Amino acid sequence: MSNFCPEWIYGICAAKTSFDFLNTNNTLTIISKKFAVGLSENYNEIKTEEIEVLSQKILEFLSEINASDQAIEIINDYIYSRTNFSSNGNERKLSGMFSSAFDGEKIKDYSVEKSLKIFKANIYSIRNGIMEKSTPGWSILDKEDIGWLGELFEKEIDIF
Repeated sequence: MSNFCPEWIYGICAAKTSFDFLNTNNTLTIISKKFAVGLSENYNEIKTEEIEVLSQKILEFLSEINASDQAIEIINDYIYSRTNFSSNGNERKLSGMFSSAFDGEKIKDYSVEKSLKIFKANIYSIRNGIMEKSTPGWSILDKEDIGWLGELFEKEIDIF
């Protein structure tokens, strides 16, 4: 049975890769590998390159819109938005009686192109006040029932 990573999780992991790249001295490849390994423990294999390419495109987009010193805040707002709200704007329920937002998909519903398009649309919605921004100091660990995904976000980079 197929167990593909949900697009929203793939998207926020690539965004967090960009966030960590801007905040640390680690390379995109090393950070991408952390997320690829972590996601592959829960879903069908995700290649490091799939995370790295989307992360690079996110950084390029932020450069195009001259995000400069606001890039970190913009990425965090995106992660907040995607974690807390589904694509239709309803609140995302991470766990439920019969299903979970973490459940794998039957078909691969993510790609660099699709996730980049969602990232751009989400950022424009946040900038135009259609979607709310994260509160100052917000972390994914603030989200109830975030579980293993929060742990992956906070996991230290294994250089070896």
